[in-house]
Amino acid sequence: MKTVLLSFLLFLPAFAAAEQRRPPETPESIARLKKEAAELERQAASDPKNADIFVRLGFTYARLKQADDAQRAFETVVSLDPKSAKAHYMLGLIYEKKGMKDRALSAWRACLENASDPAMRATATRHIHNLAAGK
Repeated sequence: MKTVLLSFLLFLPAFAAAEQRRPPETPESIARLKKEAAELERQAASDPKNADIFVRLGFTYARLKQADDAQRAFETVVSLDPKSAKAHYMLGLIYEKKGMKDRALSAWRACLENASDPAMRATATRHIHNLAAGK
């Protein structure tokens, strides 16, 4: 499990770019993702302090384009692990997409502060610069 999350974290900056290029989900993949989300919700209910479950749940909801649910999951991760750079990263993306500039800036700054991966830090820096410049 930790290996999967670690490898996912290493490729996290590419995730957002790949997400934009990803072909639309098929009805079968949407059904699979919904089933996965329901299972992760059950796991989260039985283990509400397990940040890894909420990370997986957040990414699942992001793939389902359920921004409110993804936001809730990643906010839970941050409440459990305030130094989670990947949760701050995803919240930065979500808040930006929703037009929540101040919250996006805070999330990107927290990501920058907690990220050790140079690509993630560069992405956070770019988003901070763009948001601060009013773009």
